[in-house]
Amino acid sequence: MENKTSKYFKYAIGEIVLVVIGILIALQINTWNENQKLKNETHKVLLLLQDEFSRNQNELQTKIEQHKFVKASVDELSDLIKPNPEEIEENKLDSLMFSMIYIPEFNASTAISSSEKLDLVDDELKALVNDWKLNYDYYKYSIKLIYDNLSSQSSFITENYQAKNYKNELIASKKSAFDKDQRKILSSAVFENYVHLKALNAGFLVKRSAALYEIQNKILLYLEKKISTYD
Repeated sequence: MENKTSKYFKYAIGEIVLVVIGILIALQINTWNENQKLKNETHKVLLLLQDEFSRNQNELQTKIEQHKFVKASVDELSDLIKPNPEEIEENKLDSLMFSMIYIPEFNASTAISSSEKLDLVDDELKALVNDWKLNYDYYKYSIKLIYDNLSSQSSFITENYQAKNYKNELIASKKSAFDKDQRKILSSAVFENYVHLKALNAGFLVKRSAALYEIQNKILLYLEKKISTYD
């Protein structure tokens, strides 16, 4: 009787051990599946971020060149403003005047970087993206300042310069039939202030767009390194 009880007890313990082992294996498999699912989702987010910032980088590169063009043109226009200005070739003035109304603007794609999916990435990448967002806000603020100044100076420019004469490859317009004395606008202290403010903000945009480009490049390099670990 004692022998049967002992065998039954051992059998019961064996059954319990097998059940526990089965549960542990099932939990381990479930944990592995969840980790694999999280890993795949993180990989997907990293790829989406890489695509997003690659497109931003290409777009920003074009805008940087446009910001540099505006800054150089406004600086050249500023040098022409004097109490007794020299008369310059009309097409030249028309091209330089275009820089007063031209506002190239980088509008970043933030579909992934501003979504909850960013929670899946590591802290270092989050810090880089947050740094980028801060610099992007600085950049957009400089854009806003230029638009604000444009609204205040537009009435002065339209009174002293024919808007139809703006000359650039981006616009196709015919020369105005009305004559304006270019010396009047180029000898204006008020216009000098407008041009100076545009030059200052154009300079800020060149610097801030360059800073954005550098941060985006860091993000892309980091993403490339992280994504390579999934191959």
